[in-house]
This record gives sequence, C-alpha cells and structure tokens, in this order.
Amino acid sequence: MFPLAMLPDVAAVDAARSGVRRAGVFTGIWTAGETLGLALGPGLYAVVLALGGYVSSTDRSAVQPGSAVNAIVLGLSLVPAVLIALSLFSLTRYKLTAGEVLEAR
Repeated sequence: MFPLAMLPDVAAVDAARSGVRRAGVFTGIWTAGETLGLALGPGLYAVVLALGGYVSSTDRSAVQPGSAVNAIVLGLSLVPAVLIALSLFSLTRYKLTAGEVLEAR
C-alpha cells in the first residue's frame, strides 16, 4: 500500500514541475506493473512447484515427495520475502520530500 500512497504525490510534483497533468499516465503505469506482478507471481510459484516435483491431483490421491513439500514452503515463504526485499531497492530511490509535495499542492 505504501507505494500506491506515493502515486498522488509523484503526480502532483510532476505536474508542478512540468506544467502538464499526467496523473493518468502514472496511474496506467502503476496498473500495468501491478497486473504484471499479479500474473508473474502465480507463474513463478508454479515454476517453484514444478522444480520441486509437485504432483497435481483433484482427488487427494497424489503423494507429494519431500521435495514438493519443500517447494511449497519455499514458494510461500522465501520466494515472496526475496521479492519484497528486491522491491525495497526501488523504494529507496523515492526522493520526494514532504516539502516538495506540499509546495506542489
């Protein structure tokens, strides 16, 4: 939620600096990035499960090997944690100050 809360500030400062209101562009880029993340997340999880030897079943008859159980745990814990840690890099590049945002508004 924090990056989404920064979106109006970025749009306001950009409009004040450039004289052009491009809030729709910023919102579109945000939506595209969010949609891409929502699509890639399950795909990445499927890759982790496949690498772990996960056996698909609809009637609970499949016996999961230990590697599949490990893949489930990693896919729901370590992989998301690494992705969140990587996203912090882009958040550290956010340089707007409260003064700049107040001045733009």
